[in-house]
Amino acid sequence: MNQIERVFDILLTYSLAEPTVPKGQIPLLQKIRGKVDKNEELIFILPAFPAKSPCREKTAGELPDYGEVLALKNLQDLCQKICCVYEAGARIIICSDGRIFSDVVLVSDESIDRYNAGVLNIIQEFNLDRLSLFRMDDLYPLMRPEDLREVLLKKYASSIADVKAQVIRDEDYRHLFNGIHRFLFEDFRLLESSSSRSYIHKKSKEKSYELIRRSEAWSRFLNEHFNNHLRLSIHPHSLENEKFGVKLVPGSSKWATPWHNVAVKMKDRFELMHKSEALKLNAKIKRERDQYVYFEVPAF
Repeated sequence: MNQIERVFDILLTYSLAEPTVPKGQIPLLQKIRGKVDKNEELIFILPAFPAKSPCREKTAGELPDYGEVLALKNLQDLCQKICCVYEAGARIIICSDGRIFSDVVLVSDESIDRYNAGVLNIIQEFNLDRLSLFRMDDLYPLMRPEDLREVLLKKYASSIADVKAQVIRDEDYRHLFNGIHRFLFEDFRLLESSSSRSYIHKKSKEKSYELIRRSEAWSRFLNEHFNNHLRLSIHPHSLENEKFGVKLVPGSSKWATPWHNVAVKMKDRFELMHKSEALKLNAKIKRERDQYVYFEVPAF
């Protein structure tokens, strides 16, 4: 087995998609082959780690907790495994997209700043030297958050009509829309409990289109600024897609992320679930290193 196959077999163990297509049809594999042929470091970008959901039925607070620790350590392990079979090595640039979506998902920019600082602290505290954090703020440090969003949308965003058309004709986009809609409906239903279910459904549907619109704008921005990098995603995509979906916490569902859930220890493993679900299991709150919250289900 050559280096390219070893690297890609490692990636497949982290994939959110089943390997149902020939490797020759997987775009990421072709890009990796070009890098390995030149003995270049494999630098991945991953839009992720935006901010904690403000819905406390799902999360324990606004700061990163042990779910983020598990996810970041998992990404570090991915890079280290690649380093063991490929001398030039690998690293991941986490492109935090919270600033892009904050006004849509009802999270303040100040909360996003505190969350990002917490992610950086985890990277440093746990010596995750294969990971780094990038934000749009890094390029425009003097610009206000609302102006950053305006710049991004004006230059890179499609219209809502184009997004709706894409959701209709593209199966990947349809799955993405359905997943985002489910998340937003859950959040808005709990955050705006006095509103009717039909109103929340309509609102979350329109916000889902807007989130996809902004996500695509962010992708175009990243493609322009990181055009020679390899693209990972936290969303499930078919392997023929340019974006390669990776699971953040093994054992959790393919849609589960730390910023919409808490980490729950069940016997000898962790998985992600909503805080309300953990409490239904009589899980007790714990802290790793006296700081990073998780829940533990008592053994019977």
